[in-house]
This record gives sequence, structure tokens and C-alpha cells, in this order.
Amino acid sequence: MVPNSINLLEELDSASSIHSLKRDDIDVLIEACAKRITHLLEIDRCNAWLFNANHTAIVSFGEYDKNKDEFYKNTIIYKSDCPNYFDALRQNKILLIPNIRSHKYTKEFNESYSIPNNIISLMDIPLRIDGELIGVLCLEKTGEIEREFSNEEQTFAMSLGIILTSSLEARQRRKTQYLLEESLKEKNLLIKEINPRVKNNFSILISLLHLAKNKSEGYKVNEALDEFEQRVMAMLKMHELLQQTDNYTSINLSDYIKEIINEFQQSFAILKMKASIEQLNLVVSSRVALHLGLILTEILLNCVKHGEVTSSTYYVELKLSKNGNNTILSISNSGKCFDFNEKLKLNTLGLSLISDLANDIDVKASYPTVDECIYTFEF
Repeated sequence: MVPNSINLLEELDSASSIHSLKRDDIDVLIEACAKRITHLLEIDRCNAWLFNANHTAIVSFGEYDKNKDEFYKNTIIYKSDCPNYFDALRQNKILLIPNIRSHKYTKEFNESYSIPNNIISLMDIPLRIDGELIGVLCLEKTGEIEREFSNEEQTFAMSLGIILTSSLEARQRRKTQYLLEESLKEKNLLIKEINPRVKNNFSILISLLHLAKNKSEGYKVNEALDEFEQRVMAMLKMHELLQQTDNYTSINLSDYIKEIINEFQQSFAILKMKASIEQLNLVVSSRVALHLGLILTEILLNCVKHGEVTSSTYYVELKLSKNGNNTILSISNSGKCFDFNEKLKLNTLGLSLISDLANDIDVKASYPTVDECIYTFEF
């Protein structure tokens, strides 16, 4: 008796529920589906197999034998024992073999599989994901009477293969998602553990710089230590802002620049500053923020070192504002101007750092000239 279309469609609808089930439930459903499929198609065995990691064998993850009413798995068939069968799986969308004991594709596993299980005919559906062969769905008849499968039965079997493949793909996605979520949890935990240590290391480094300055009697040495301390402080302030949020890759630039200015005003009270910072909701990557923070630090250090800071008319003006879709950071002072590009040729550390840091990120930079003492960075 050939099963009617309604029964086949009902079975396909039932099999499609495999997508939403957990691992243990899937085993139960596969067994239940296999029982119905063997009854509906009047066959004796229904099996599903997956390739191992290196594609040297297929391993069953569900085998149902109707005559024995047994469900089992983990049978292995090796490619080295059945190369023609494995090649046939790779080259065909469906294998229809009325007598597997004499067919060139399947007679290779007569002794190990076909004869022990009394199989005579099969219809095999290779399973593929994105064109890659991952396994096979096997529908088998036992006994001595050969079986031909109708076009309708072939369509039904191929539809079952699509459902099974889709389920396997969904399970793989869920597994990948789970692994990604676990990896993210480990990463966040690691960051939370590392953050206090990094902050402590910065604090220890700054304390050592203070200690070195207190013991040093040389003006040049203390000046160099002051500069180094401010560079470290710029990195520390960014780290503190990152630690205050759940986002460890970006920060609000307005808040970061304010922190740097406040730190400079505490360390160099003699430096008069005018700051006009719009409270922009400007979130930039930590890399861009750190570059701009270090650039600002170097410019302010140069103002302290070379500016007329003791003059009542000397001041540094800093602005952070929007210009259309772009943001502009500008730093100017009321002292004597100089040609930045000419001074850069002298390979001084501060100016070289400013130039190199600006070149390393996507900003449009302009530097002081003899006529105008202003730095601008547009991004």
C-alpha cells in the first residue's frame, strides 16, 4: 500500500516540531517519528547519521528497527571500508537502491552492516548545510523482497531530510550562541577582576613618580617626571571612566576632557585656563579618546613648560564643540606664536607625540603658525 498524501503531510508537520525541543526530548521525538515513518512507508528501519569531525566515518545518532522495536545509536561506518558509498553520498541528492547487497555503492558493507541487519533495499537522503555534506537519513527495508520507492515517497523523504537538516543547523546555532554567551561572561568576569589591578598599578606608578620627584634635586629630572606623571594620569582617567560604565570600549569625550583639565588645574595651579566644553553626547572609542587625551596632555605640558604662565595676561583656551556632523577640539593660548612644523623638524618629544598621535587616528589636524597659536582637531 502506498501512503496517501494527507498522511505524509501530517507526518511532515509532526516532524517539524523537532526544532523547539531540547537534546533529551529530540531523542524521544526521533524514536516516535521513526516508528510512524516505518509504519507509514511500510519499511523496517529508519536511521539518521552524522559525519565525524574529520569526515572519516558516519556515526548514527538515532536508529530504529521496527521488527525488533529497538532504538539505539552510535553505530559507526568507516569511509575506508566503504569508499564508493561515501562518494555516492557526496555526489547525489538521493540514493535509491532496490538491492544493496549487489549494488556497487553498498555491497562494500554487506558483512558489517547489511547482512547482520537483514537489509535488502534503501532510500538514503544526504544531509547538507550550506552545501557541505554533514550526514545522511536512511530509510531501509529488510527481508528478501526488494522495494521500489514512489515519486511521492521520495519527495516525502527529501522533505524529511530538509526538516532534519534545518533542526541540526538550529541546534548548532544554539550551541554557538551558548558558547559565545559563556565566552562573554568569562570576558566580563576577567575585565572586572583585571580593572582593580590595572587601577592599582597606575596608582602605584604615580606614587613612585611622586617619590622620585621628592628625592630628586635636579630641575630637569623633576620636569621630566612631571610630564611623565601627566601622561600616566591621562591614561588613568580614561580607565576610571571606562570602569564606571558597562561599556569597556568607548567613553564620553566631554567627560574625559573635563577630567584631564581638572587634573591639570590641580597639578599646575599657575596655568590659567578657559574651558568651553559643550556637554555633547559624544561617545568615541577608547582608542580615539586616549589619543586625543594624550594630545591634549602634551599641548598643556608645552604651555606650562614654554608659555608665559607667570604673566597675568597669559591663558590657555580650550573648546570642544560641534560643527555640523563633525566635532572640533581646539586649544589656543595668548602667548607668543611659533611655527609648529618648523619646530617639529627638531624632533622634540612633545611635538612629535602630538603629530604622531594625530596621524594615528582619523582626525583633520591643524597646528600653530607664527601668526596664530591654535591647535584644532576635527573628527
